[in-house]
Amino acid sequence: MTSEINTIKEEMIKAAFRAYQLGLQTGNGGNLSCRVPASDTIIIKGSGLSFGECTQDNFVLVTIDGEVMGGSGKPSRELLTHLCIYRLRPDIHGIFHTHSPWSIACADYSREIPLITGHAKAKLGPVPVLRSEDQATADFARAVEKLLTEKPKLRAFVQSGHGIFGLGEDITQAEHNVELVEETSQIAFLIGLRKTKS
Repeated sequence: MTSEINTIKEEMIKAAFRAYQLGLQTGNGGNLSCRVPASDTIIIKGSGLSFGECTQDNFVLVTIDGEVMGGSGKPSRELLTHLCIYRLRPDIHGIFHTHSPWSIACADYSREIPLITGHAKAKLGPVPVLRSEDQATADFARAVEKLLTEKPKLRAFVQSGHGIFGLGEDITQAEHNVELVEETSQIAFLIGLRKTKS
């Protein structure tokens, strides 16, 4: 399994660097994780690390129940949210979370992110806004559980005042979903501004 884990970590590093270079996440915020196929092992970014600082050595391995198995440092403080999603969605093997500004701005005035382009509609489907002031808590994990139970095929959602959670069959797809949510949020926000000024 070591070889498989190392391969997944490399995919995570590429996705993290891409998001960092695109400005989807600045500083040391955001997090990402992967489920190792056919196992209860989760690989998650260590707490306090920038997406631009991810290496093979600073991811943390945990069980689906949250027990730390290896790696350096502490797992991301949003571990509970990631584990909740993996338990509910066996089809999901990658989760990517960013504090991207356009999606946060758009979520402030909408119950769903407006999907302006046909590409977003085809690739994402509905992107609901989850209104919760909690972050990285058991209460927030329960709110996510309720959302995913009601909408079991979500590819992404946005927490108001916090950011995007992209879900995918692998980490590359999850990161691409985040990119698309941020792009369509920007388009929706700009169109809204134009209408306001006209």
